[in-house]
Amino acid sequence: MADTTIALEKLKAFWHSQVHDEEKWALNMLTLTTYKSFNIFMFSQYGIL
Repeated sequence: MADTTIALEKLKAFWHSQVHDEEKWALNMLTLTTYKSFNIFMFSQYGIL
């Protein structure tokens, strides 16, 4: 149970560091936008969309 608590605390700390740091948030949003655009392109090329 202690390992689960430590893991959750580490996960919360990671989430907080990624969301509340503007530079990291901007990079994460850029990465997400690029990934979504690539998926839409690939799916449209193969007729999935």
